[in-house]
Amino acid sequence: MLALLDELNPKQRLAVETTEGPVLILAGAGTGKTRAVTYRMANLIANGVPAEAILAVTFTNKAAEEMRNRVSGLLLRAGVLPAQPWLSTFHSLCARLLRRESAAAGLPRDFAIYDDDDQLAGVRLAMTKLQIEDESLTPRNVLARISYAKNHGQTSQQLRAEAFDEDERRTADIFAAYEKLLHESKALDFDDLLLRSARLLRESTSTREKWQARFTFVLWATKINRSIAGEARTFPSS
Repeated sequence: MLALLDELNPKQRLAVETTEGPVLILAGAGTGKTRAVTYRMANLIANGVPAEAILAVTFTNKAAEEMRNRVSGLLLRAGVLPAQPWLSTFHSLCARLLRRESAAAGLPRDFAIYDDDDQLAGVRLAMTKLQIEDESLTPRNVLARISYAKNHGQTSQQLRAEAFDEDERRTADIFAAYEKLLHESKALDFDDLLLRSARLLRESTSTREKWQARFTFVLWATKINRSIAGEARTFPSS
């Protein structure tokens, strides 16, 4: 594995070889962050860290698969039997977490997940039930506003209380109807997966400690896995 590390620049290598304490790789697009992360995973496994004790999270299934293939390739080149860390997208990780911790999260274990089309259909149904039909309020725009509100910690009640015009008030009403539909369908949308997971890790000490104990290394810095990993040391990759 040491010979493969010669393929990295000095800052990447520093990040890869630092195994004590948290590490944050902070750099712009195309500067080698993913390269450093995949080499880091392979190096950890080659040095005896169990693959199942490594969690790596990315945004898309394509990126997760690419990282998986890179890690396997590096291990083969290093003469190490390939083993796979827990590589996942954010949404897939959160769905897994919430299903395993459904009781602590206050959710049915068999909750459904609304994809983009389901969410849009849900907003359309909510608008139909409220008899709202207006060119200024398209389902797609309303859904974007609901997503924005959710990700900024706003409930439908808060959105309505802070509404500055009639469109905003009606959007809040659609938001409330949409949330009711999700509840009745025992479903979460993509925003809910992230937000409910973050809330669970933040508010449930026992759940947080269980998942902290599960993973020795958490790769890819985000609000969700900072709840598992804690503070970070920074190594720019370029």
